[in-house]
Amino acid sequence: MYQMGGASREVGPDNVYNTARVIKSSDDSIPNGNLTWLFRVEKGYSYMVRMHFCDIASVASGMLYFNVYVNGNLAYENLDLSDVTNRLLASPFYADFLVDGNSSGNLVVSVGPSNMSLPRAVDAILNGVERYVFFFWGLRGFVWRSWRRGQEFCFSSGCCGILVAICVCFLQWRKSGAVAWSRCRGCF
Repeated sequence: MYQMGGASREVGPDNVYNTARVIKSSDDSIPNGNLTWLFRVEKGYSYMVRMHFCDIASVASGMLYFNVYVNGNLAYENLDLSDVTNRLLASPFYADFLVDGNSSGNLVVSVGPSNMSLPRAVDAILNGVERYVFFFWGLRGFVWRSWRRGQEFCFSSGCCGILVAICVCFLQWRKSGAVAWSRCRGCF
């Protein structure tokens, strides 16, 4: 169920939120593993990772707690999807993370059980993950240089002069094409 102000079909279509990878304990112990995705990335670029979540596996709200990791760093601890979706099951939620490409050339995304996970329940879920690369070509190597005193006046005066010259040329052009009013001979 999509909620106002939350994820929409444009952000993640139904086929993303209707499927999931889960970790589920089958007995009284909580699994000690993570679901992990590995993406090849280039060093020096920034990446946005969008993770899609929708609790389609729990039998009741408030039973799913898990941790989210990006590049081995804890991004969300004890994430409770029912808490961020107003206690609604099967309600989509997504989280965005900005990550720099590291020297290993890998981007690692993981979900796993938390210390609040419950036995005999779903211990982690991930419906989808997207990776976007950001290119900042225009900003690389650009250094802002401050103007020295007096240069601002010269620059602004030059701009004003050019603007006045353009206006004068435009007015001359319009005037040259104008026809003066004259009485029509033979009209009366």
